[in-house]
Amino acid sequence: MPRPWWRRPALEVAFGLALPIGAAHNDALVARLPSLGLLRGPLALVLVAVAALLGAWRLLDRRRPAWARAPLRAPWWLLLTIAAVVYAAVGLRYASKLQVSGDEPHYLVMAQSLWRDHDLDLRDEYDHEWAEFSPGPLQPHWGAPRADGRPYPAHSPGLPLLLAPAYAALGRKGCVLLLALMAAGAALACQRLALRATGDEGVATAVWVAVAGPPLFFYSFHLYTETPSALALAASLLLLLGSPGPAGAALSALCAAALPWLHLKMIPAAAALGLLALVRLRGWRLVAFLVPAATAAAGFLLYYHSVFGRASPLALYGGVPADARALSWRSLPGLLLDRSFGLLPIAPVFLLALAGLPLLRRRATWPQLAIGLCVLAPVVSWRMWWGGQCPPARMLVPLLPLLAVALALRLASSPTGLARWYRGLLLTGAAFAALAVAEPGARLLLNRGYRPTRLWAALSGPVAIGDYLPSLTHDSARDTRLALAWLAALVLLLGLDALARRRLRVDRAFSSLAAAVLGLLLLGAAVDLTVGAPAPTPPPPASDPAP
Repeated sequence: MPRPWWRRPALEVAFGLALPIGAAHNDALVARLPSLGLLRGPLALVLVAVAALLGAWRLLDRRRPAWARAPLRAPWWLLLTIAAVVYAAVGLRYASKLQVSGDEPHYLVMAQSLWRDHDLDLRDEYDHEWAEFSPGPLQPHWGAPRADGRPYPAHSPGLPLLLAPAYAALGRKGCVLLLALMAAGAALACQRLALRATGDEGVATAVWVAVAGPPLFFYSFHLYTETPSALALAASLLLLLGSPGPAGAALSALCAAALPWLHLKMIPAAAALGLLALVRLRGWRLVAFLVPAATAAAGFLLYYHSVFGRASPLALYGGVPADARALSWRSLPGLLLDRSFGLLPIAPVFLLALAGLPLLRRRATWPQLAIGLCVLAPVVSWRMWWGGQCPPARMLVPLLPLLAVALALRLASSPTGLARWYRGLLLTGAAFAALAVAEPGARLLLNRGYRPTRLWAALSGPVAIGDYLPSLTHDSARDTRLALAWLAALVLLLGLDALARRRLRVDRAFSSLAAAVLGLLLLGAAVDLTVGAPAPTPPPPASDPAP
């Protein structure tokens, strides 16, 4: 006799969550395995909510008629509108309740000066005009002095130039609205890249849902260069991978040319887009790309020559900065796993993108891989790879076009293994994001170096979640061991995912919520037994400007 439709989801919730949560309230067990105490706090409620939503999602799937079970498809304008409205609504509320932070006020000061004074001499803005958006005086971020000795801001002028008209019209709120629209455009461009890579509209829509969440969601209302960089890169790549006419080729060149103006770390990505154009374009289309690209490159160098007396963008830093020669093994694992600045703790759905990276070896997707490496290279070599005071995963936002394609390839390749966890991972990240923005004044989104992450503190009970997530922004023996434990677990999980595509028994483990929870409990037990208790918090270092 077949099992009733409700039995399996009910058993998953019971065995996957009820038993571990019950064990977490057994003092004798927690004394032996302190990681069980993680389920005594609000985190358990989040996991129960995710499990309930998964059960409801599956119930709706079973009760829908056959014609309604087709993969979700939506027109581009609807996706763009939904994302822009959500971003704008959340962003305006957030901006109304919390002052700018990190590098944001410095970009606003530059936009203010460009609009009112038509220059980047910020001395008067730093003296008194900061009061329009900051509760107190700002500590100037100066780069190398100009050729005439006057101070020059340490940040590139591209984002302030984009923000200046919006700031003139509506102040900071206008800037937030502009960023919301650009973030919606970036998510849509990633969706179109996923569609081009797989030809599957359902997969592309699933990728859009993932990409539209964190970290892009956080940077749709924080005034940093990452969102416009992601949009410009994705748009240029999308045009070049198609069959653009002369107008499309010229537009692709303009998007690529915008990247160095937004931030100098995007110069390698702009160069990679130029090489891709040389490979893919011919005739008048190539001419249409090269003319604006060469003109923009010449103008870029002439600008720095006029300001600093040297036709080099490195003149902004007075040469190659020492911080750019600080390659460390911590940066790449930190970008993925760091408790404050890593991608996976706040957006675990991108586990599937990591599983899809090996599929990028296909000939048709080599441009995405090459450009993604060019985005990543300057970041991992920078001492402050985490980005300073900012929301999580700041430096990986421009990498979203690559991650979107890798995620699409993994979802399209097989419904087994980690693909079965797509919904659960997506809902978990959405729950974390909703909590992080629910009360802007709590500053759950803003992180600084290795200081305890407010979001994990808010979700913790008697046992701190942050003690079980590595902090790689500083040198700590325990965090090194903790990072190695997480890396080993990540490699094992990706290996099991590859095995699940060939072996049914392994795949069945991924179909159960209980297996996911058991895996986390085993990792927590391994941390308890091998890593040990956390060390005292080190003293804070001197503040540094973000890359």
